[in-house]
Amino acid sequence: MVRLSEELKTILKKPLGKTGPLGQLLPLTKGKRIIAVGDQVVFALLSHGIRPHVAVFDFKTLRNPVDIAVRERLEKEYPDANRVHNPAGEITKGLALIAPILMRDGGALLVEGEEDLAALVFIDIMKKGYVVLYGQPGEGAVLVEENGEGKKLVKKIAGKLKLASLADRF
Repeated sequence: MVRLSEELKTILKKPLGKTGPLGQLLPLTKGKRIIAVGDQVVFALLSHGIRPHVAVFDFKTLRNPVDIAVRERLEKEYPDANRVHNPAGEITKGLALIAPILMRDGGALLVEGEEDLAALVFIDIMKKGYVVLYGQPGEGAVLVEENGEGKKLVKKIAGKLKLASLADRF
């Protein structure tokens, strides 16, 4: 398990990529495989007729249960979602191990606990042709590209944790 320090949590409160309403960011995803992290982002993509290559959700928004319509849509779209336990502020072995498989094969991940830090794992292992979209309270969505500053920052964080990547601990 990797637990982030308060210093790193503060750094990560800032968006790791381009921010804005999802509709403004969608043109930047054209021709890319989308990794969507967060119930509202996944739901919004589905509402736009876009099924992300990877969908990560926990049935919560701002630590409160999502609206029933969001939950029902996610359950309908992803009845066989992979499940992993991941407490708030941590990256567990289960999350680190399932992420590369989902990147390769696609699918959904239902996180029991908190899914926020899953974005870091996917940004860390993201390859050319992928983008990560995640929600940012008060900002809308954040788009992280595989060659952008967000990826560089995640690599720097892994370095601070003395890891080549966030999955190396496992």
